[in-house]
Amino acid sequence: MAESELNNLIIAAFEQVTAPKYHDVRIQLAKASQELTNGTDEIKVMVGVRRELLQADLSLTIKNRITGLPVAYQKLFNYVAPRLKKVDAQVIDRYTHYGFIPMKLGSTVKYS
Repeated sequence: MAESELNNLIIAAFEQVTAPKYHDVRIQLAKASQELTNGTDEIKVMVGVRRELLQADLSLTIKNRITGLPVAYQKLFNYVAPRLKKVDAQVIDRYTHYGFIPMKLGSTVKYS
């Protein structure tokens, strides 16, 4: 299987960011790269990568959560986020059709 652009960005982020505070993120990036190599669905991997990057440095404010990260992480997030926008919209449309809005951690809120 040819290396995808996503996997190249993940590998670059893993190799370029070696600060100890990102140790857990690096572990997850290595797992994501391995999953891509093993043929796991790219969307599933991108969702996991987006989650890890958003939680990479919780000392940053929400507004600066991505812009405060190292450049390699910013590039990876900027690749993943637009591609997941369409997927997110489809999921929300599916749930709102039934009168539910998906919430974090799998909860839902019913509205009338």
